[in-house]
Amino acid sequence: MAMDIIIASFDSISEVNMDYTITMYLHQYWTDERLSWSSSVPIDEMTLSGEFSQNIWVPDTFLANDKQSYLHEVTERNKMLRISGDGKIAYGMRLTSTLSCSMNLRNFPLDAQNCTVEIESYGYTTSEVLMKWNHPKAVHGVEQAYVPQFTITGYQTEDRVVSTATGSYQRLSLVFQLQRSVGYFIFQTYLPCVLIVMLSWVSFWINHEATSARVALGITTVLTMTTISTGVRQSLPRISYVKSIDVYLVMCFVFVFAALLEYAAVNYSYWGRRARGGGEEGYVSSFIIGTSPDTFYSDPTFLLFRTRRRLRMTKMRAASMTTSLHRMGKRARKALPSIRVRDVNVIDKYSRIVFPICFVIFNIFYWGYYSLIQL
Repeated sequence: MAMDIIIASFDSISEVNMDYTITMYLHQYWTDERLSWSSSVPIDEMTLSGEFSQNIWVPDTFLANDKQSYLHEVTERNKMLRISGDGKIAYGMRLTSTLSCSMNLRNFPLDAQNCTVEIESYGYTTSEVLMKWNHPKAVHGVEQAYVPQFTITGYQTEDRVVSTATGSYQRLSLVFQLQRSVGYFIFQTYLPCVLIVMLSWVSFWINHEATSARVALGITTVLTMTTISTGVRQSLPRISYVKSIDVYLVMCFVFVFAALLEYAAVNYSYWGRRARGGGEEGYVSSFIIGTSPDTFYSDPTFLLFRTRRRLRMTKMRAASMTTSLHRMGKRARKALPSIRVRDVNVIDKYSRIVFPICFVIFNIFYWGYYSLIQL
């Protein structure tokens, strides 16, 4: 018994359910000499409705990896039976079937999958029915088929004998070689992740004293990365191994979280230094906050500080004119903030270079590694 298939369409492929849906025309050919007629009859062949198949022998073909199938019935039941004068029979039907497809998603979404159509006789063993592909062209319509998010790179037909508890059966396999199209995921996942990571670097250019702005930006980028990761996980089955897209999402999350921690280091460096090195003014300021007026003005430390301050003011008035002091004060006020920013923001200065370089290096290794795997 020979067999061929015409692919009408690929309807869907589901990673969550590990299956795909296909609509096809299944044709089977065999010879039954009991249905032949004399050459004197001026008819070469007869085409009958599919219902006539209940009156003759037909193979008990089924799809071994089928989950759910149905025959189309618009406008009539889509089955055909054609009998030739020499007893040759062509039996065809149009059906839509959801077939299981075991997928290895380790390289998702830079992966390739093989999905099969497994055809087998349900009850007849190899000693009773021999099945084969109707070569040289057993499969049609693959070149015209369109698969969402995939490209059909090729197909091949196989036949083998499978052994079960009830006997050995002939099985015909049609293997579709599918390459996933990464363009959808570039715009839906990868590009947003890159932009979020780059957005987290903006905090390196924000003044370290703008605490609310930098913390809000850091938390926003972290939460956005979490939302993207959650959306990707919901579209995939719950599998234990690490996928390619998991690696990228985790690394992007690390970069975003590291940018938030970088500000914590900058903030601690600035305020920690001020707390440790306040000098006499720092001591007096803290003393003022926690001391009553009577105790404060009689404290020896305050009296010593006031005496030293008066001496400095006397020397300054004697050494320079009022206009000179004014100019020096303006220069000091301009120089002090620049010195402080330059001293504290050294971490920001290096982060502006280190973070982008590390992210570019990661992308080079990531895309290079998974591109080599596809070869």
